Amino acid sequence: MEIEIIVKTLDWDVKNMVGVGYCPIECSFGDFSIVDKLEMDHHGAYSHLESVAVRAYRDFYGKRKDNPKFVVNHIDADCIFAIAALSGLLPHPSKDVDETLPKHVQSLWKQDLLPLAKTIAVMDTDPIGRDVTVMPFGAYLVVWNAMYGCSVNSSLGACAAIQGWIHLLTAPVAVKPYLDAAVKAEKFRRNAALKDLFDRGEDVGKVLVINGSRVFGFSEWYQRVPDKGAPEDVSGWKNPVVISFAEESRHLTIGCPNKDVAEKLFGQGGLKKVFSVLNETYSLNEQSGFGGRESIGGSPRGAVMTETDLYTVASIINNCL
Repeated sequence: MEIEIIVKTLDWDVKNMVGVGYCPIECSFGDFSIVDKLEMDHHGAYSHLESVAVRAYRDFYGKRKDNPKFVVNHIDADCIFAIAALSGLLPHPSKDVDETLPKHVQSLWKQDLLPLAKTIAVMDTDPIGRDVTVMPFGAYLVVWNAMYGCSVNSSLGACAAIQGWIHLLTAPVAVKPYLDAAVKAEKFRRNAALKDLFDRGEDVGKVLVINGSRVFGFSEWYQRVPDKGAPEDVSGWKNPVVISFAEESRHLTIGCPNKDVAEKLFGQGGLKKVFSVLNETYSLNEQSGFGGRESIGGSPRGAVMTETDLYTVASIINNCL
């Protein structure tokens, strides 16, 4: 199989690729998404759908096996797992396996990875308060994120990330040392997130900004306060609105602990209302601007933001509260 994955960061480039038969995976631009009949997105107008990893593996496994051509605008666990599933490259109970292979190898290729797809989905859309290391296949996700989660947004990076899933899931002896280290790696991430909070966190009005975050640490940055309120209440969190300015990618990510908190802070639609205001301020449209889900999203994919943008966005969010 000659799988082809093209990375395009502009909406019209994605549309052109779809026009010649490429399947778009998580190609959202602000609140606007480009999809084909498989509807492989769960952002913006498609935020009511399950993650692409779950739907691709459960509902459409091998659907693009005979035409494995895809277009993405970023690389993450959700979209890469979905591509591997649509291409029929992952283990699956329905997979045709060479019966001459040893029985234990056949069983590896027949294993059901839907629990892994669901773990990917939860950590992609609702990670707050979760201990990924105790979730089904959680150690695999930790290892994949460590090795491929920061892959360069290129065709080579995407293909390497797919091979990463295949290797992790079918070579248990070779990857065991990495899985054993996953718990330590997650502990390191948590400690790094707290260090970012204490060293680089700053209150700007009612918004916490992390100026130069080195890890994705929203679970740690929101700071749950259980004795003051439920998870659905604003009072249940010390920092109910957080903006992260990533040191490496220069991307802004804006988050609230969950949809309920976001809508109590900003009204129906939560952060989607904020993204509209930001796009108006920056003279951007929904195709090329800020966007995401009700409780998390950020600056345009591929756009390099500045420290000035960080504080401008924080000011605008304060005005939206």
